[in-house]
Amino acid sequence: MAAAVAQIASIKRAMVRRLAGNLGIARPGDDEDQRLQFMLDAARAPESCGPEIPVAPARGRVLSFAPQAVRPTATGYEVQHDGFRGRDAARAADVFDVMLHQVARRGGEAPFTPGQIEAGRTYAMLVERHSSVGLRCISVESQRGSGSAGGAFMDAVLAEGEVIRRMQAAIGTGMALEVLRETGARRDIPVRRLVDMVCLEGKSVTAALKAHGWSVYGDIRAQAYAAVGDALDRMRAAAPGR
Repeated sequence: MAAAVAQIASIKRAMVRRLAGNLGIARPGDDEDQRLQFMLDAARAPESCGPEIPVAPARGRVLSFAPQAVRPTATGYEVQHDGFRGRDAARAADVFDVMLHQVARRGGEAPFTPGQIEAGRTYAMLVERHSSVGLRCISVESQRGSGSAGGAFMDAVLAEGEVIRRMQAAIGTGMALEVLRETGARRDIPVRRLVDMVCLEGKSVTAALKAHGWSVYGDIRAQAYAAVGDALDRMRAAAPGR
């Protein structure tokens, strides 16, 4: 019995260490109680999100973000803050947080600016929400003619789709990395594919490079970061309200 209890305690300590390490909050010399407290603190939503969001350590680190929606204005449509009562929303740490943490752990500089990260998150949010509208096989004209509320909704949906198309067009059709000589399993990486892997699939640049057979060190990784950053700048400029 004592051996079983000791084994359970050992497994619990290992789980706490692993989770704390994944969250980037473990520090040398911290005991399990300290790591657990760090996990609870990291899982607590920021004040700007309001007091109703519960603490959930299994969810991981919780950060705030400004929810956005495409709304009509006097001159057209803009991406505006869409939080309940003006509050921010809470989210689990995403791929941009992971990449920033990876680079910081290596002692490097942030690979993306705040504006670039905002553009990537806006693109991901718009694509996810637009894909869930569920308008396949439904006539846009019939939806727009179903009343003023329905028409306004459809106008917003169409405007949101146009923002997505502009952002995707801004990404371009170029190559982030191109195989000049056939050497092993390396494959070309179009900029659009790299951006979508990062923003829509939650893959880090390192993971995207590995998936295409490329080295994840030195100039190759820097070139991939630069390709994503440049695309995000173009996407930001293409989105109204940015």
